[in-house]
Amino acid sequence: MTQKQLIELIQQHHPNMGETEIRASLNRAQDIFTAKSEVIKKTYVQNSAIGQRYYTLDPQILRIYKVQFNAVEIPRLSGMPAIDDDEFDSGTGITSSNTSSNERAWYVDSGRLGLVEKGSITKDGVTSNYNSVTAVKEIRMYTVSQAADFTADLTEISSIPTQFHEGLAYKVISDGYLKAGATEFNPQVASIFDGRFKESMSDAKKEARNAYLTSGASIVNPTSF
Repeated sequence: MTQKQLIELIQQHHPNMGETEIRASLNRAQDIFTAKSEVIKKTYVQNSAIGQRYYTLDPQILRIYKVQFNAVEIPRLSGMPAIDDDEFDSGTGITSSNTSSNERAWYVDSGRLGLVEKGSITKDGVTSNYNSVTAVKEIRMYTVSQAADFTADLTEISSIPTQFHEGLAYKVISDGYLKAGATEFNPQVASIFDGRFKESMSDAKKEARNAYLTSGASIVNPTSF
């Protein structure tokens, strides 16, 4: 369903709700839907940079469940390296490893993807068994992501699977029936539509277990420090 069709469906129940208000409500409903159902799985691709520890994560990413480096899946690191960041020259007191290792791992820190490989670096008498990667290879992240927000373009279609589009309208309709002072205020009807919304999310969660993919590869932007 297009955004226009969703708006028209909602206005059948709440004729006094305008497009701007409905759009904001649809976006909130979509955020809840995708976060709880995890129905949108998206792959992000970026090349690594030698000595680059961190890569900015797209704000739409909710969770990373797998990372590949040079087409090989690498494990998630438990905890943080003893030395957080070795992206500095020798003047900082860090001595980086000169050898490359195929034993690599990933972790997430403050909205960034951290990539490390086995090695030995020392700073202020502290030695870490991991340093930043020393090879330029493809990074591929497999994620659970949010859907893009609706904009003023009424022809837009949500990136969640088509069969769940009405579920977004159900949430907005439900909230509208709970709006204080509204002529349509009706908690009983609101409960019915909220139940339909939750049922739609439950069905979408089952769909997500089948690794439903809504899009192809996107780009991760590296961050330098």
